[in-house]
Amino acid sequence: MVFASISLLALAIFTSYHTPSVDRSYETEYLFDIVNYKREAADRISIDNRRMVELYARIENRKSVGRKDEEDEFVMLQEQINALKTKINNYEANGLEEWVLFKEKFENDLTELHESLINLIVKDSNNLNNNSIQSFVKP
Repeated sequence: MVFASISLLALAIFTSYHTPSVDRSYETEYLFDIVNYKREAADRISIDNRRMVELYARIENRKSVGRKDEEDEFVMLQEQINALKTKINNYEANGLEEWVLFKEKFENDLTELHESLINLIVKDSNNLNNNSIQSFVKP
């Protein structure tokens, strides 16, 4: 009878113990977000690189006093593009919070770079007294 009681008590303890399942899907979702964002950022950087190549060709073809300033701005933007490429390619997943902060800062840097490039294109187009900006603005 004692044995039966202990057995029933043990059975009740083992069957009543329920470990709540922890939803860890968010941990893998952000990893997919990282991969997708890296792809998106690479596409955006590629578009800006193509614009840079076109702009450089225009700067090289034109001989003017303001050319040195434009070349300096161009070199600075090219360095920033390369730095952003390296930064996104070398990013290692270290948790959701860190990813959110990284993505926000990277997005701001990418937007700032894009705006600087567009401003340089506008400046270059104004120097040419020509409204050929549309070829640069379209991806």
